[in-house]
Amino acid sequence: MWSRKELKRRSRGIMKKHYWRVVAVAFIVALMAGTYNSTFSAVFSYDSSKETENVIQENTVFDVNDIRGKHIPELILGRFEERSREEEEIIKNSPYKEGVFSALYNYIAATGSVFSGIIALLLDPVFDGAWLSLISAAAGAALLFFWWLLVRNIIRVGGCRFFLEADTYNHTKGNRIFFLYRIRRVWAVARVMLRKSLYQWLWSLTVIGGWIKSYSYMMVPYLAAENPDIKGREAIRISRKMMEGNKWKAFLMDCSFLGWSLLSTITLGLVNILYANPYKAGAKAELYLALREKALASGAEYSYVFTDRYLTMPPEEGELRAAMRRQILVADLADWRLKEEQALTVPIDVTASYPSVLFTVPEAVRLDHPDTDYNCRYGVTGIVLLFFIFSIVGWCWEVGLHLVQSGEFVNRGVFHGPWLPIYGSGGVLVLLLLKKLRDRPVATFFMTILICGIIEYATSWYLERLYGVRWWDYSGYFLNLNGRICAEGLLIFGLGGCAFIYLLAPLIMNRVIRRIPMKVRLILCAVLVALFAADFYYSRETPNSGQGISGQREEWMIPEPIRSTADKGFDRERKYLS
Repeated sequence: MWSRKELKRRSRGIMKKHYWRVVAVAFIVALMAGTYNSTFSAVFSYDSSKETENVIQENTVFDVNDIRGKHIPELILGRFEERSREEEEIIKNSPYKEGVFSALYNYIAATGSVFSGIIALLLDPVFDGAWLSLISAAAGAALLFFWWLLVRNIIRVGGCRFFLEADTYNHTKGNRIFFLYRIRRVWAVARVMLRKSLYQWLWSLTVIGGWIKSYSYMMVPYLAAENPDIKGREAIRISRKMMEGNKWKAFLMDCSFLGWSLLSTITLGLVNILYANPYKAGAKAELYLALREKALASGAEYSYVFTDRYLTMPPEEGELRAAMRRQILVADLADWRLKEEQALTVPIDVTASYPSVLFTVPEAVRLDHPDTDYNCRYGVTGIVLLFFIFSIVGWCWEVGLHLVQSGEFVNRGVFHGPWLPIYGSGGVLVLLLLKKLRDRPVATFFMTILICGIIEYATSWYLERLYGVRWWDYSGYFLNLNGRICAEGLLIFGLGGCAFIYLLAPLIMNRVIRRIPMKVRLILCAVLVALFAADFYYSRETPNSGQGISGQREEWMIPEPIRSTADKGFDRERKYLS
C-alpha cells in the first residue's frame, strides 16, 4: 500500500539526482504541452490551452436576434467583415512596423491566436477583408488542433517517460521527452490520448463525472509511455483498474501541493518553475510505479501491459553490450568494425541512462549515418556547388519574404541572376572556418551569428560606399546596428547556418553532389562560375536597384564620383518607370 509521504520522498530523490534536468523538462512540458496550467498564468495572459475554445466561441456563437431573417453564410461573412475591420485597426495602430517578427506579432495580436496570426500573415497577399479573417481563423483552429494532438499530447507522454526513467537511472537525458518521435509511435499514442480526452470531455458534461474521471484516467499517459503500442480503450480500462480505491488518495496528494501553488502565485510562477512542477510530476510518476509494482506482485490480469522490464531494473552489462552490437550491425554503418569494437570494450555504466537499444520498440533514427556526417569532406567542386545552392536558396528566401510582406515579386539583391552571393559566402565561410567547432553546436551557433553579421555589415557598408545606395536597411527593426544588421536577421542566419553545417550540407554532398560524375560536376561548376562572372561584371556597372530592392542615400553623404554613378542608375530606372 502506497502513501503520499513515501511518493513525495522518492520524488525529492529524483530532483536531488537530476535537479536541473527535471526543472528544464518540467518547464518544456509546461510550455509546449500546457500540463501545468498555472505555471505562466501569473506572467502571461495568453493561455494556449484555451485558444481553440476561444476561436470556436468567437466565430460560431451568434446572438439570436442577429440570426433572425438572415442567411447563415451572410451572417458568417458579416461577422468576419466586422472582425476584419477590427484586426486592420489593431495592425494600423501597432507601434511595430518593420520586420517579419513585427508583422507576425501584429497579426497574432489582431487575430488573438498564434496559429491564426501565422496563417493570416501568409495569406495576406492572396486574400483580404472578411475572407482573410475567415480562412485564417478556420485554418488556425485546425492547426491548433493538430498541434494539440501531435505535439502537446506527445510531449506530455514524453515527460511522463522521462520521470519514470529518472527514478532508476542516474543520468537520464532531457531529450527522452521526444522518444515517441524517434520510435515512430506518434499516431498510435495520439489516438490513445484523443480517446482519453474525448471520454473525459463527455463525462465533464455531468455534474462531477469529469472530476472523477480525471483521476480514473490518470494513468493513461504513463501506460502509453511504457507501452506505446497499447490501444486507447485498453489503456482507459487498465487505468480505471489501477486507480480503483486510489482516486481519493490521489486527490489528497494533489491537495497536499496547494501550499506550493499559493507560494508560486506570490512569486509570479517562479516556485512552480524551479521546484513545484517537477516535484508534482515526480510524485505522479512514483504513483504509477507503485501501482505497477502492486499489479505485478499480485498477478493482476492486466499485468501483461507492463512490457518494459528495464524501466525499473537496469540490464546486465553483457546483455547491454550484445544489444549494442546488434544495433551497430543492423544499422550498416561505414565504420561498423570500429563501432563494434567500442561496444565490446568501452566501459559501460548500466545505471547511467535507460538502454534504448533494449526498448520493446526499436528507434528509427540511425545515429552517425554517413549521409549526415557533418565532418565529411567536400572538396573544391563540392564547395563551389554548395556556394551556388546556398546563394539560390537565399535568393528564394528574400524574394519569398518580400512577396509575403508586400504581395509583389521583386528580384532581390545587387545581381540580376537568381542568386544572392552573401548567403553563399556566409554558408561556405562558416563551413570552412568553423570546422574545429562542429562538435560544439552552441559555440557554432554564436560564431555563425558573428561571421554572418560581419559579412552582412561589411557588404552593406561597401555597397553604400560604392553606389551610394542601400540594398537593405534595418533602421526600424528591433536591435539594429546602423541599420546594416539586426537581431532578427542574425538569428535567422545563426539557425540557417547551423542547419547548413549539420544537416543540409552533408545531405546534399553525400546524396546529390557525390552521385554526379566528376566530369559533369566540373562542367556544371564551370558553367555556373561563368554565368556568375558575367553577372558580376554587368552588375558592377548596372546594379539591380529600384523600388523594393534598394534605397537612395542622403545626397550630402554621397561622394561626387560615386553620386554620378548612382544618378545614372536611377535615371535609367526613372526612364523605365515613366
